[in-house]
Amino acid sequence: MPFVVKAAEETVSTCQNLFEKRRWNCSSILTAPNYTPDLTTGTREQAFVYALSSAAIAYTMSKACASGSLFNCSCSGHPKDPPNGNFKWGGCGDNIRWGIKFGKHFTDSAEKGRQQKKLRNKNKRGSIGRRGLEQSVDVIVPSMGSTNKMESKSHLAAVNLQNNRAGRKIIEVSVKIQCKCHGVSGSCSIKICWKALPKFLEIGERLQRKYGSSFEVVPRKFGPGRKLVSVSSGSAFYNGDDLVYTTKSPDYCLRDYKTGSLGTRGRQVP
Repeated sequence: MPFVVKAAEETVSTCQNLFEKRRWNCSSILTAPNYTPDLTTGTREQAFVYALSSAAIAYTMSKACASGSLFNCSCSGHPKDPPNGNFKWGGCGDNIRWGIKFGKHFTDSAEKGRQQKKLRNKNKRGSIGRRGLEQSVDVIVPSMGSTNKMESKSHLAAVNLQNNRAGRKIIEVSVKIQCKCHGVSGSCSIKICWKALPKFLEIGERLQRKYGSSFEVVPRKFGPGRKLVSVSSGSAFYNGDDLVYTTKSPDYCLRDYKTGSLGTRGRQVP
């Protein structure tokens, strides 16, 4: 689908634009789909890339609906909240609801599938050998043979889902009202307004701030299951639009292929 490709291109260009003057300059995103370890082990950088990608999918599809480029969606409906006396709702707003719905299905399906496979394999553990267990699980990080590492995969999937959700939440709160005046000789006797998303770079900047205040989390037992909790507070003290991570980032100053750090040696300063 061309709009998914466009979302991927938007993710790469925005990420590199925002981080070009930092140690991690988003160069590791170019290795997709064979990501380096810094984008597969639950780091802050992985959190940002997942959130930005999720936001890009929702953003691109919302815009595509409004532009008439898709057959199964169109402009958004007029908002239910009544306008004030200065304008009327009209125009063709970005279909954010549809974009977020599509984005949720597209980005979350893989992570939910990994969680479900983990549960299925846990139930089968008594009837299959280690070799069969290894082959029955999709690989996120290398050498996922043991039960503990299977648990780790499930927790990483939960982290990725939270960061996907954060990207979509930022889309929701970034909606703005845009207006156009209508009237004789350039007057503004009638102002028609609609809700639209800003430039995607603005979305990226909001997520970059979330990157700077992201939460380190660990899985803790809560009732019959487990829940991601903040290391600093010991509770799930983060919001739906917050980024979370489980692994501390490499310093990105020296080259270290084991951690995914490409280093800064030889890089030209922008």
